[in-house]
Amino acid sequence: MIRLKVLFAVLIWGASFAITKRALAEVSPQALVLTRCGLGSLFMLVVARVPGLFRGLSIKEWIQVLAISFSGVVGQQTLQAFALRRTSANHAGWILAATPIAVALVMALFFRERMGLRRWSGFGLGAAGTLLVVLSRQLVAGAGLIPTGRGDFLVLISCFNWAFYVVMMDRWLKSRSQRAVTVMSMVTGFAVMVAVTFTGGQAHELLCVSAQGWVCLGYLGLLSSGLGYLFWNAGVEEIGPSASAAFLYLEPLAALAAGRLMLGEGVAATAVSGGALIFAGVYWVNAGHRLPESPAEAA
Repeated sequence: MIRLKVLFAVLIWGASFAITKRALAEVSPQALVLTRCGLGSLFMLVVARVPGLFRGLSIKEWIQVLAISFSGVVGQQTLQAFALRRTSANHAGWILAATPIAVALVMALFFRERMGLRRWSGFGLGAAGTLLVVLSRQLVAGAGLIPTGRGDFLVLISCFNWAFYVVMMDRWLKSRSQRAVTVMSMVTGFAVMVAVTFTGGQAHELLCVSAQGWVCLGYLGLLSSGLGYLFWNAGVEEIGPSASAAFLYLEPLAALAAGRLMLGEGVAATAVSGGALIFAGVYWVNAGHRLPESPAEAA
C-alpha cells in the first residue's frame, strides 16, 4: 500500500506540469502559487493534524522555517510557474529528473561530500542530457515550433533551488517531525503569498477564473501541494528515501503523457534522448549512495 501511495504522488506531480500550463492561461504565476499554497495548507491542516504546529519555535528555528518555505514552497512553485509559461510540460519533466544530480553537486561543492570519478561521470551524463533537452525544439499546445530555452533555464535553476531545500530539510529542525516542518513551510508560504499578491494586485484574478480553471487550481493545491507531499513523506518514513526515489523515474513519463493528452504537445526525439541520458546520470550518481530524507520535487 505504501508503494502505491508513493507511485500516486509521483504521477500527481508529473501530470501537474500540464495542468499548471492550463491554469496559467487564466491567472498569473503569483495568483497560481497563492492558490496552491492556500489549498495545500488547508488540506494539510485538516488531514495531517499536527498539534502545536508553531509552538515553542526559537528565533533561529523561525528563520529556518522561513528559509525552507522561501526555497521549497514559494521559490520553487514560482520558478516553475514562470518557467511553464515559456516551455513545455514534457521538457520540464525531463529536466526536473536531473534534480538528484543537482543535490549531489550541491553537497560536493558546498558541503565537501566526496564525488569520485563514477559520480562525476554521472554528473557529466546528466549535464549532456539536460543540454540535449534544452536545445531541442518543442511543439507546444499547437502554437508551432518554438524555442523553449528561457523556460528550460528557469526549470534548471529550480533543480538547484530544490537541492538546497533538500539539504535544509535534511539538516534543520531535527526536533520536529518532517511532516510538521512540511506543514509549517506550506502555511508560511501561504502567508508570504497573501502579502505578495495583495500588494501586487494579482489576487483579484481569482474572481474571474472559469470552472475548468478552478478544477486545475484545485488539483494543484489539494493533490499536488497537499496529498502528494503527505504521501511522499509517508513513503520516505516507511520504505526509505532511496526506495522512494526509484519511483521518480516515472515522473517525466507522466508529464509527457499529460502534455500530449491535455495540451497536444509533440515529443522531440532529441528531448527523449536527453531524458535517457539524464536517467543514466541519475542512476550513476546515486548508485550505492543514501539520499537525504526529504520530499521529492514538487511541481
